[in-house]
Amino acid sequence: MKKFVFLAIVAFIATGAFAQTPATPSTDKKQDMKDLRKDIKDVRKDKKERKEDLKEGDKKAAKEETKDIKADKKDIKKDAKDLKEDGVKHPIRRAKRQIHRQHH
Repeated sequence: MKKFVFLAIVAFIATGAFAQTPATPSTDKKQDMKDLRKDIKDVRKDKKERKEDLKEGDKKAAKEETKDIKADKKDIKKDAKDLKEDGVKHPIRRAKRQIHRQHH
């Protein structure tokens, strides 16, 4: 009898836990693409700044720029993965082309 009551309680809790999770995650392609473009621009800007810092001999600042670049690249990969799951083909290439179109 105790096992049955315990099993019923566990089943009730598990059902409640599954009911709270959304069936499909919300997709926001426009916001993800905007984030991806912003991250790509940040990487480019940080690389230019790192190059200038190294030219001036400021290794500490260059190291900080390298950390920023790595963090931005991590964000790029995450955003690209999200966009691929949303059905966008070649999100990084698409974002780079969009940036190019904005500036020309």
